[in-house]
Amino acid sequence: MKLDGQDVPDRCITPHEPQSIRDAVHHDLKLSQAIYEHVDTIARRPGADPQDQVPFAKYARAAESLLKPSSAARAVASGAPFIERVDLLVKLISHQLGAPNAEIDPTVQIVDQKLNEKIVVGGSGSA
Repeated sequence: MKLDGQDVPDRCITPHEPQSIRDAVHHDLKLSQAIYEHVDTIARRPGADPQDQVPFAKYARAAESLLKPSSAARAVASGAPFIERVDLLVKLISHQLGAPNAEIDPTVQIVDQKLNEKIVVGGSGSA
């Protein structure tokens, strides 16, 4: 998911129905901020410029008006067996840098589960 240019793990994808970006961010604002700060820290390690970072308060304000799920969540809900996996990328890089995040791993597991529901063994990927 990308919001104001910042990639974040897609918490719009849930075990059930997708949720809006607003709900994903504002349901637990402290958790959202912790994840946001973790992603920012990970992005800075290989050289991202801190001046390019959008402050969390601005990110959260922008999310208030985003009443639909992310495009990735909508694609999964529509049956897409494959999507761009920012969540997985963040997890893999975090682990590689020795800085795993206990809040990102469950998101990756949920997205994996939802995508695996769409994969048909020996098929084209459509259910």
